[in-house]
Amino acid sequence: MTNDFVYETYEYAGTLYEGKLVAPMAKEIVDKIARLIIKVVKGGTVSVIRIPKDHLNAFMNPELELKAAELGIDEVFITGLVEEVCIYINSLGFLERGFRTNIVKGCTAPFDEEKGREAFSELTECGAKLVDDIPDDIKVILLLEDEHNENSEEIKSGDWPPHNMKGTPGAMTVKTIRDVLEERYS
Repeated sequence: MTNDFVYETYEYAGTLYEGKLVAPMAKEIVDKIARLIIKVVKGGTVSVIRIPKDHLNAFMNPELELKAAELGIDEVFITGLVEEVCIYINSLGFLERGFRTNIVKGCTAPFDEEKGREAFSELTECGAKLVDDIPDDIKVILLLEDEHNENSEEIKSGDWPPHNMKGTPGAMTVKTIRDVLEERYS
């Protein structure tokens, strides 16, 4: 999950970002998530189901809940951005629907580290688990695909106004993960 927005100006690594996603730690999780995906797709027969996500709450797309029910999914392992927004909201969504909900440590990033810790504290109180890895026998990847990529100049999320994502760390995560999945089919 990588579709979170801010409206303020941020400076990171000498670059000023205005109205763009800036999660400074985002670059640190991309390779870790890619390794998890490689591990799963090389481990056997795995279905990759792409579900469009155009809102910070992935359950706004009814296809997510329908696919999970259809496939008998009862446990999820969550990675991506941003801990105190999408990870938090969607983890609560899965917990409310009775899913065993795991957040993979080192494969998420916050905008603000303190708010990320607070979000995880609340999530663990609600029943989410922080785990170090994913099981070797995962058979389905539900890829909640944002409607943007590394070149997106104007995107929209739910009722939020359009934002420029081109070249931001969050947008760059999309390409790396997409490339790993595309290699599977080459």
